[in-house]
This record gives sequence, C-alpha cells and structure tokens, in this order.
Amino acid sequence: MAKLILRVFGLGILCAAAVFGQQGSFGQIAYGGSWQTTFTLMNLSSTSPVTLTLSFFGDDGSPLNAPIDGFGATAAYTLTIPAGGAQNVVLTGSPVSTTQGWASLNMTSASGGPVRGQASFRFLLPGGAISEAVVPLTLPGGALCIVPFPQFNPVILLPFDNTTGQYVTSLAFANTTNSSQTYPIEFDDQSGNPLVTDTLSLTPRQHKAFVSTKVYSSLVGAKGVLKIHADPSTLTVLGLLSNMTGAITTIIPVSQ
Repeated sequence: MAKLILRVFGLGILCAAAVFGQQGSFGQIAYGGSWQTTFTLMNLSSTSPVTLTLSFFGDDGSPLNAPIDGFGATAAYTLTIPAGGAQNVVLTGSPVSTTQGWASLNMTSASGGPVRGQASFRFLLPGGAISEAVVPLTLPGGALCIVPFPQFNPVILLPFDNTTGQYVTSLAFANTTNSSQTYPIEFDDQSGNPLVTDTLSLTPRQHKAFVSTKVYSSLVGAKGVLKIHADPSTLTVLGLLSNMTGAITTIIPVSQ
C-alpha cells in the first residue's frame, strides 16, 4: 500500500511539473516576405493569472531574435495572461526576406494555467489573396502530464499527399531537446508499401523544414503516411498541404 501511495504521489509531482514548466512547442514559425505568424494563447485557470515565456529558435537551434508586433525583436518574450483570458502575439518582419524556425512555450509562474493555444500562419498569395493554416500547440509528450510508464517503439504518423497537379506536402521538424537526436523515418503508400526509408538527424534545438518532393523525388505523385520512430516528447512535427494556387492547409500528426 505504501509503495502504491508513493507511485501515485510521484505521478502527481510529474504532472505538476509538466503544468508548471514546459507547456509545449510550435514546430514551425515563419515571418517576413509573404509570411506572418500569430500565436493565440489561453489561460485555462479561472482564478489565477499566468506568466509565460515564448522562446524562438532558428534552423540551427540557436536563439532567434523574432520581431514581435508592438514590442520589438527578442529571442524570449515574456507575457502575462489574466485568469480565463487570452492574448495574441504576432510575428512580422521585412517584406523582402522570410525567416523560419520554431518556438517553445514555458510557464514561468507557479500559479495559473495550464495554457493552450495555436499558431496561425498567414501567407499572402501573389494575386493578393490571403491563405491561412492553424496549428495547435504541441503538448509535451502529447499529453497533459508526463506519465512514468515506458513507451515501446513510439511512432508519429503524418499523412502526406503529393498528387500530381493537385497537392504538395511540406514538412517541418524541431528537436525540442538539448541533445542530438536521430529518428528512423519511412514514407509508405496508402497500401502500406514503403516508398522511402531514411534517417532524420537533428542537432540540439535544430529545425528542418522542406518540401517533401524536393528532398525525395520518389514521392512525386504519391500519397500515404509518413512514419517517424520518435518519442513525441523530443520531436515536434508539422505538415502543410499546398494546392496549385498556393493555398495551405495544416496536416496534424498523431501518435501511435
């Protein structure tokens, strides 16, 4: 009985730590050129305000000074959200060039929260129309709490569609840890047959984003599922589906 109490108590500590510390990550941010990213963050506590820090990282994993509308450029932006409230954080940049990376969200106060939210990517199409895709905050490990039970061979699944003349899929990956990570990946067609097998290697905090067909030519005209053998607590994954007009749609990964 005493061992059971200790296990339950230990689980409670781990859950509390997850709520107080890391709230999650956004696997892709883009600003400048034709891009703008808007974060919408919500404090789920109805009684206490919460203080948060948004930290930005470039493709190489180093801190990224992102331009925040109404504030200026910073690699770590701290904000306070009142109880039951919400706040927007907008990244805008030079109309000449586009910068990309990823962001992590951490709670820096002991009260308030947890916090949930989303990032909206706005893209200005050549004809003047605006296309947007909304991506939810990826939670640590894909859950509210870090449960101390082992995960055997965890897999992240992401559908892709590169149907010729219709769609193309872009991918973004962010290593959310302070150590190098290596992940086996596999692109399967809709019948489960392998099309591509490879290894994704990321240095600490590194971010990679690319058009799938430009890296893997055998994916041209294909659609199916990308399988990433990775612990979701170490990797943030995002897919964006573009049609021939340039309009974009979010592809949400799931954990197996």
